[in-house]
Amino acid sequence: MRLLGILALAALLGAGGFLVAEIFASRRLVDPTDRCAEAAPAARQAFEAGPMARNGLRVTELGNPRRADPPEGAPAGTTLCQGDAVFSSGARDVMWYALIPAAEGGEGRFMIHAAPGEMGRRSVLSVR
Repeated sequence: MRLLGILALAALLGAGGFLVAEIFASRRLVDPTDRCAEAAPAARQAFEAGPMARNGLRVTELGNPRRADPPEGAPAGTTLCQGDAVFSSGARDVMWYALIPAAEGGEGRFMIHAAPGEMGRRSVLSVR
């Protein structure tokens, strides 16, 4: 009987440890690749708020978001992403977008800048 009680207690402790580990694991930081996928709709909005959209160019499709390595000199914590974009003109190009940590120090808050092509990559990274 005593052995059965010890085994039951060990099972309860093991289950409790598992639950605690799962709770803390769910609070881990988002993988940067996932962050790019989550930010794709916001990148589309950022592009549509810019000067190219004011001239009629729209993003009709933005897919396959992936992370790229930011160059040296980029603000600390910057996540550089790229996605395959199709524009309203029918053109296809890479849409570059960067998640730059908010200056106010708000943890988990980012500014998003987006632009197409290689020139867009340079302009996204020039924002400080």
